[in-house]
Amino acid sequence: MLELINLVPGKEVLGQYTITKLLRENGISSTFGLQGEDFPDGAELVLFPSHLFGSFEAATSFSQELEPWIAFDCSSVRSLSRMEVQEDGLVLQVGARVPGPSLRHFMAEGELLSSGEVQQLGLRLLDGLEELHGSGMVHGDLKPEVVFGNGDPDSAVIIDGGVTPSLWSTQHLGARTQLVGTPFYAPIEQFSGDAPSAGSDLYNLATLLYEAATGQLPWNGTGFVEVFQSKLVRPSEGSNAARAVNLAPGLDSLLCSALDPQRRERPADASVFREHLAAALT
Repeated sequence: MLELINLVPGKEVLGQYTITKLLRENGISSTFGLQGEDFPDGAELVLFPSHLFGSFEAATSFSQELEPWIAFDCSSVRSLSRMEVQEDGLVLQVGARVPGPSLRHFMAEGELLSSGEVQQLGLRLLDGLEELHGSGMVHGDLKPEVVFGNGDPDSAVIIDGGVTPSLWSTQHLGARTQLVGTPFYAPIEQFSGDAPSAGSDLYNLATLLYEAATGQLPWNGTGFVEVFQSKLVRPSEGSNAARAVNLAPGLDSLLCSALDPQRRERPADASVFREHLAAALT
């Protein structure tokens, strides 16, 4: 049985992989690099600790919720090959290695994307979201921390797909409950209890793209209430942040409309968003 404390470089896991190093950690999982014949370019082992679930049955339910991601195949979404639950409730997920650091890493280094690069990144991510949503799946918590690449927008890959909505379902939170996801990127309806959806994925994306272009979120405030109140009003086009980086007016307008507090004012789906984004610089 695997234990986090024993996962050191060189350790064999699952009978066919070898740990290379710890890649990243967050509040709900730890990710390790793997070597194995199935993945000549490397793989990743993601571990979700048992305390997230409280019981073996809940851990199993979480794993089952993520099984559709094993069959999903899209170049802009990290593919999975295996899900497993240990007797102690530790959940293991094996997937392809993603390229480069996260978008958040580039942002932290002060690197901003040009309008053309924002368009390019958005189109690539929308390709993945359109396929996901067409398959009845949602990412549920899209943000710079889950977009990885080597600096070229066409290399971008989304990770951690389905984790937030699967936790939502596993913990029996129901159709409406407290916000699950990242408040800065979530649409206003999630603050009042709506579950993650295809629409919230698009709102997440619009926020992410605006931040990647300007270095700033389109919202004021740092706390839950302040952010919620800021989101009651559609972001203004031609903001100081947008002017400072010469954000293309068409792109600025599209992103602001995609962040409207009223769902009916936003792009209806990933296909519509993609169509408008493709024309935003013309």
